[in-house]
Amino acid sequence: MQVRLAVLVAAKVEGIRLSLNYSKLSDTVNLLLDAIKHKWDLKLSDLSQIETSETRVRLDKRHHDWLSQYGLSRGINIASATNLLISEYLAGNVTSFQTPLTKPVLQQPQNLTEITPIEQTQTIEKPKGQALMRSLKL
Repeated sequence: MQVRLAVLVAAKVEGIRLSLNYSKLSDTVNLLLDAIKHKWDLKLSDLSQIETSETRVRLDKRHHDWLSQYGLSRGINIASATNLLISEYLAGNVTSFQTPLTKPVLQQPQNLTEITPIEQTQTIEKPKGQALMRSLKL
């Protein structure tokens, strides 16, 4: 999945990319998302910003679910969630957000009842009208 980084976030990530000698901005973003997800302190907040025109990055599949869940819980899309998390991480505000590490577990209903089909039985002719009245004992 591709997302567009904010200009300031992209500039900061570009500075990190050059410092780490990574070939792609996407690789750097995925490293930062791993660091955020696993709560690594890479001490990257002091690196310089470098202006870049490349703001589109490709996120690895492994980040899609938890970024989607993080964004959904805050009412924002994945691109906004990515920008928010990276900017907060690079600002050193790692304790200001909680990232979901696991998917919520859907609970199974405890009382499962088995529905059995009703078998078709032979229809029994029931007395009607005067025949019904005669068969009743009062």
